[in-house]
Amino acid sequence: MLPICQRNAEKRYITAILSLGTLIEWAEYTFYGYMAITLSSLFFPESSPGIGILKTYGIFAIGYILRPVGAIFFGHIGDSFGRKPALMGSLFLMGAATFGIGCLPTYATIGALAPLLLLILRMFQGIAVSGEYNGAAIFLIEKTGSKHPTLAGSWIGAAAAGGMVLGGLAAFCTTLPAAPVWAWRIPFMLGGLACLIGMVLRRTVSESPLLLEKIKRTEIPFIAIWKNHKKSLLITASIAAFTGVFVYIGNIYMMAFLKQEAGLSTHLASFFAIFGEVIVMVLIPLMAVVADLTNPYRQYLLGLALVAIGAPLIFILSATGYYPFIFVAMILYGITNGIVCAPMMKILYDLFPPEIRYTGISFAYSVSVAIFGGSAPMVAQYLSLTYQAPLIPSLYVSVIALITFFICFIFREENLCVPLKSSA
Repeated sequence: MLPICQRNAEKRYITAILSLGTLIEWAEYTFYGYMAITLSSLFFPESSPGIGILKTYGIFAIGYILRPVGAIFFGHIGDSFGRKPALMGSLFLMGAATFGIGCLPTYATIGALAPLLLLILRMFQGIAVSGEYNGAAIFLIEKTGSKHPTLAGSWIGAAAAGGMVLGGLAAFCTTLPAAPVWAWRIPFMLGGLACLIGMVLRRTVSESPLLLEKIKRTEIPFIAIWKNHKKSLLITASIAAFTGVFVYIGNIYMMAFLKQEAGLSTHLASFFAIFGEVIVMVLIPLMAVVADLTNPYRQYLLGLALVAIGAPLIFILSATGYYPFIFVAMILYGITNGIVCAPMMKILYDLFPPEIRYTGISFAYSVSVAIFGGSAPMVAQYLSLTYQAPLIPSLYVSVIALITFFICFIFREENLCVPLKSSA
């Protein structure tokens, strides 16, 4: 057995490598959302600004359609052959698709073929990210979470938030007045290459101990989850729906909201979105420590209640265009996001036994995010344009938060307070 100091060093190394890969993937995956305003003018120049943004968000939504396919594919690999090959494969696919977006000709060069190619590459990104986020968190909890499981899983959430910060910073830099027209390509190209570097680093990480124990499997993981874990699938789907709607409306769509409703410039809107996500990145591991010391499930329910109440206030403050109020709004977003997202992966982890955990979480999460999360910016933009009521998107967030609260509350004793199966 390794000495304690050596085991701790190994855990820190594994956490750093897995988190780095997630950070890179999410930087590139969310950069598209932050760049919606710029990309709409490059790929949909024939449309009015509002409709162009709506079409760009449409590709953002359609790009999620293949996420369940990626979840089944990478989930089966992760449960049957090992977490490590699944995580390396997802990172490679993300890198290739991201680099391809950076090389795309625009509408001015090849016409309607440009948005079609953009859509195809976004769909490949969707396949890739479905195998990354949940899988990396599962891997970390299994490898390093014996004493502090909520904290172990939370590092991936913090890394995803960090990736969104990088994506926001890239959007901020490439939309500055002095930036050249082609500057939008650089983050995609560099991010694609960084994914390949992350894949090489992941080769040095050993496999999950649960998979090395050669867990007995009597049927295909995808079939097993449908037979025996329907309630777990429902809870996972509800959590994923809320997370996608809250994050993509509260942060990604917020950029367009600040530009359209508060009159901010694109790069200034990027700055506020980045500020909010920095708070999320810092608070997730801190709130995970609190959850490990108290109760992850109760903290999650508290976070849902706070979001349901706070979402309209966030948008009301942001709509004023008054900088101090927008700062307060972003702080509220960051605090509520940190509280609710910190314990999320530990809750999901406890819903499925090890032999189907990767498939169960990834599939339910991806289907729900494909329906609710990917469409969230488009739905928010549509509601705002149709009803000429900019605060309606915040009510959509509140409704989803309340639905998720009641689903989790109903099944709290049976599914959430204790693991359904032994987790380790």
